[in-house]
Amino acid sequence: MALPVVLKAKWFWYSVLSVFCMGLWTLLGKLGTNEISARTMQFLYPFGWLPVALVCLWVRRFRPEKSAKGILYSTAIGVFGGIGGLAFFVACRTGGSTSAIVAATAMYPLITVFLAVLILREKLTWLHMTGLVFAGAAFILFSF
Repeated sequence: MALPVVLKAKWFWYSVLSVFCMGLWTLLGKLGTNEISARTMQFLYPFGWLPVALVCLWVRRFRPEKSAKGILYSTAIGVFGGIGGLAFFVACRTGGSTSAIVAATAMYPLITVFLAVLILREKLTWLHMTGLVFAGAAFILFSF
């Protein structure tokens, strides 16, 4: 029996790794905010990025990128990720249900899809739109 094409694609396995790591990120975020404040979590968690950043630099032989636009986008990702992370930690600190908080914050692809259609002119199929409807339904169901 042949493997589905998607199982041979590198992007798929990197996506699986991302999902696994982000799942641990959210769980540890909830556990951490049970012990320390959201602002302290926000201050401390970037220190975990430092070893990853150093490995990335090492792989590139410590030669930074030269694209000003790419550097701007990368920095903006850090700003929005920092604000989003802080908001997530504050949400966890409020005592809400972890499953509801994670389901709510996991709705960010809806924003990405909307902006991809608007700015990048990407097209949505009926299957994509069906997936978005199910994602919205999952958010509503987890909120109860």
